[in-house]
Amino acid sequence: MSVDSTGAAVRVVIVGAGGQGQVVADILAVAGDASGLRAMGFVDDALERVGATVLGLPVLGRLEALTRLPHDAVVVAIGDNAVRARVSLALEASGERLVGVRHPFSSIAASAQIGPGCMISAGAVITPSARLGRGVLVNTHASIDHGTIVDDFAHVACGAVIGGAASIGARALIGIGASVMSGRRVGADTVVGAGALVQRDLPDGVVAYGVPATVRTAR
Repeated sequence: MSVDSTGAAVRVVIVGAGGQGQVVADILAVAGDASGLRAMGFVDDALERVGATVLGLPVLGRLEALTRLPHDAVVVAIGDNAVRARVSLALEASGERLVGVRHPFSSIAASAQIGPGCMISAGAVITPSARLGRGVLVNTHASIDHGTIVDDFAHVACGAVIGGAASIGARALIGIGASVMSGRRVGADTVVGAGALVQRDLPDGVVAYGVPATVRTAR
């Protein structure tokens, strides 16, 4: 549970009011007081969203409005890995505190290590000794097995399965329903297509899909 020095819930602003932001807002609503986090609203640089209400929370302004808003921490809820990384690092450099969220209907082993700013969705399973870096997205019903390392700002999409002792590079995307076999490496900035099966290591910065997953192009 996240609480401030007085024991009060941590006031959180969600950065991004799109699809991932809505997922985060829903997680916080379902988790309620048990999360120790209280959502104040969103900020979003899309002007058409400013002033709107999303899942009962106001869009309070653009990103720069954070400097004027009362809050204790932020959740960077941006689906694009590279953009999430850039925004997260910039906010940390400006002194913002990044926190993560976990849906109460997820399963995380006690020995798993979860970095700051991670978002763990409903039905996700993370087993013993897995390690997630900063700002990792683990989406609905995704599974990460024992001893696997998922590096900073990667995304394991809905229904994807990663076997034991695998390695997923920074900002990599494991697509919907894809599988990575135990012990395999997926390079940084690599995209594994939906439904693919990774049987062999994949290098950095490529797009691979199919069964077995085959490199089709460089990013």
